[in-house]
Amino acid sequence: MIEQYNPIAETYSDIFLQYNLESIEAYYRHLGTNLSGKKVLDIGCGDGYDLWKMGQLGAILSGIDASDEMVKLASIRNPEAQIKVGHFDAIPFADNSFDIIVSKWALQTADLIDPIYKEIIRVLKPGGMFICLTSHPIRQFIEKKKYGKDYFKKELVESTFFDGAVTVIEPSHTLNEYLSPLFFERFTLQAFEEGFDSGAEKVNGDIYPSYFLIKATLNKPH
Repeated sequence: MIEQYNPIAETYSDIFLQYNLESIEAYYRHLGTNLSGKKVLDIGCGDGYDLWKMGQLGAILSGIDASDEMVKLASIRNPEAQIKVGHFDAIPFADNSFDIIVSKWALQTADLIDPIYKEIIRVLKPGGMFICLTSHPIRQFIEKKKYGKDYFKKELVESTFFDGAVTVIEPSHTLNEYLSPLFFERFTLQAFEEGFDSGAEKVNGDIYPSYFLIKATLNKPH
């Protein structure tokens, strides 16, 4: 599904900052301001804004995105970074490569979450940090925009945001998919936060959580 960002890559890159101020603030508040010497992988790195910002904080940068056009933009912005076209359930990096893995507005594009967690577990160092910010399942439920909606039924959802400038189609998820038995088996949850970004659609004028964030550390092997 993330390949649909190819034709809208430049539009998205040009305007997302003005609409995502709330989620960006939450993201970096949990990430912290000192990443000196830390090897960081951004899953769904988009146009490379977050890679650039983490580079300013001292991180050693790597990223993947399924959109060729986004990877081009990210590579121009971060020429020193190792950025690859790739899918989240087949991360093109070696085992135990990273101190920190981050992902913002990306995991919701995948059909299944646990296969991504398995790859994160593989490439993240034991004790390493994982931060994910993604579309809230309640947002996806409301954006089904029909009577008799089923929260638990996986369906493709059309989401329009940034005052109608961007429309994407993504599979719906439940909170149980993100906070799955695998997640709790292999990670220790450090923080959970819900929030609302001004760029969200606001179906019927309602205010509801548009994103949630989890911060966790990978458990060391017994």
